[in-house]
Amino acid sequence: MKQVPLSIRKTAWLLITGAILAATLCYCSDETVLEVAEPEIRLKAFHGIPDYQDGQWYVYRDIINNDSIEVLIPPVWNGQFIVYAHGYVNPNLPIHLPDDIIGGMPLSQLITSANFGYASTSYSENGFAVKEGVIDVLYLGNQLKAHFKPHHIFLGGVSEGGLVAMKTLERNQKIFEAGLISCAPVGNFRMQLNYFGNFHVLFNYLYTDELLNYPGGSIDLGNPQGVPPLTMDYWSNGFLDAPLLWVISQEEWKLPLLFQLAGVPTDFIPNEEYMLLMLRELLRFNIMATNDMIERLGGVPFENTETWYQCDIPFNYEELNAQVQRIKGDKQAFHHMERLYETKGTPNVPVVLMHTMGDHVTPFWHFEQFMTKVAMQEGNHVIPFPVERYGHCNYELEEVLGAIQLMINQ
Repeated sequence: MKQVPLSIRKTAWLLITGAILAATLCYCSDETVLEVAEPEIRLKAFHGIPDYQDGQWYVYRDIINNDSIEVLIPPVWNGQFIVYAHGYVNPNLPIHLPDDIIGGMPLSQLITSANFGYASTSYSENGFAVKEGVIDVLYLGNQLKAHFKPHHIFLGGVSEGGLVAMKTLERNQKIFEAGLISCAPVGNFRMQLNYFGNFHVLFNYLYTDELLNYPGGSIDLGNPQGVPPLTMDYWSNGFLDAPLLWVISQEEWKLPLLFQLAGVPTDFIPNEEYMLLMLRELLRFNIMATNDMIERLGGVPFENTETWYQCDIPFNYEELNAQVQRIKGDKQAFHHMERLYETKGTPNVPVVLMHTMGDHVTPFWHFEQFMTKVAMQEGNHVIPFPVERYGHCNYELEEVLGAIQLMINQ
C-alpha cells in the first residue's frame, strides 16, 4: 500500500464535514448463551390505503408498526416495484424515510422516472437494526403484493441496507423477483466489527498524547467496549470537529500509518483531503455504533487478544503491540452476531452484487468472501458488479442504472 503525504487545512476539514452532514465490560462470558429467534413478519396491515388510479401519481405515506412507510407509483406504471432498504442511521437520530441521492437525483425519482413503483421503509429502529429491517422489508413486500398485485417486486439495498436485503432474500418467501446488493457487509460481519474495532484501538494508541493534551481539555473517544454518551452527543453536534482536526494535525505522519495498520484501503483515493473524509466516516462508526452494537448483541463483539499489528511503514511494532489496548470479546455476542448478522451465501433469487473496490467503510473483501460463499453452494445466481473507484457506495449514475437493468433482466 502506498503512503500518502498529508497536508491538513481547516477549510478542507470543514468542507468535508459539511458534505458528510448533507449526504448522509471486557470479559468472556461462560454463562449459557441465549438463543435469538428468527424475526417474524408483523401482521398489522396497511390501513386506509387508496386504490391506484392509472394515469395519476400515487403517493402513500404512513407510520405502521413503528416505522415509516412510503409507496410511490408514477402515472405510467409498468406494474413492477423496486423496494429500497436504506443504510446505517445513527441511533440517536429520529426515525425518518430515506431518499438517497444518486447522480444528483433522489433515488425515488430515479426509480419512478423509469416507470417503476418505489417503496421504502424507515425500519422501526435506527442503528444496526438488521433484524428489524428484515421484518420491515418482508412486511412491506407482502403488503405491496397483497394490495397492488404487481407483476414483480425487486429489492435493492445499500451498506447496512444491503445486508438487510441479503438476509431478506436468503429467507425470501416468494415475494421478491431479484435483488441488487451494494457495498454491503455481507462477506463476514465479525471481520467487519473487528475492522472497526482495530481502527478504534489503533487510533487511541497512536494519538494518546494528542487526545490527552488537547488545549480545550482531554478527549475521550471510548473504545470497542463502550463510548461515553457525552462523546456521542459532542460528535452529533459537531463539537468534536475542531478538536479532532487539532489532534491529527500534530503529527501528520500518523494518519497514513493508522490507515495501513488498520487495513484501510488507500490505493484508490483521489487526493490528500479525501483521507479526512475516510477518517471521519470510520470514526463515526467507532463513536456512534459501538454502544448500539453491544446492546443488540448482549456483549462486546470485538476481540484482539491474538492480533499482531504491523505494516510496511517503519515503526516500533514491539512497543505498539505491547501497549495497544487488548480486549477479549463476549461469547454470547459472537453467537448472536452469527445468528443475526452473518449471511449464508444462499439468496433464493438472482442477485447483482455491486461494490466499489476502494470502499473504506465496508472493504471490498466482503464482495470476495461472499462470492466464495456462493461458489460453495448450488443453484445460486449472483452477478458480480465490481467498480474500480474509491469511496463507500460511490457510483456514477450510469453504473447504478446498469446494475438495476441487470437485476430486472434476471
